[in-house]
Amino acid sequence: MIEKRVETISDDGWKKIIEDFRKLHENEERMERQLELEELQKAQEEARKVQQETARILDESGKKVNQMNQEIKKMIQIMLSNGMSLEFVSKSLSKSEDEILDLLK
Repeated sequence: MIEKRVETISDDGWKKIIEDFRKLHENEERMERQLELEELQKAQEEARKVQQETARILDESGKKVNQMNQEIKKMIQIMLSNGMSLEFVSKSLSKSEDEILDLLK
């Protein structure tokens, strides 16, 4: 005769298996959240770098615009000091006389 041996798992055993499974599941969720957090931190760092580069470019552009405005102002002053009329300067630069006067301020 073949003897079959059936083991039964006690309630405490089942509770331990269930608790171990729950802990395993919680650890997996925690690891997923940690990975998501790390990805977000990398994205934030990249966004910060882009923001810094944008600010630098804007600053450089602002300086160049100011420099060009100064050069235009000097050019207008030279033209006017050489006897050119405001009307002629206005037509030469395709700007209204009011715009030219504003630039000279």
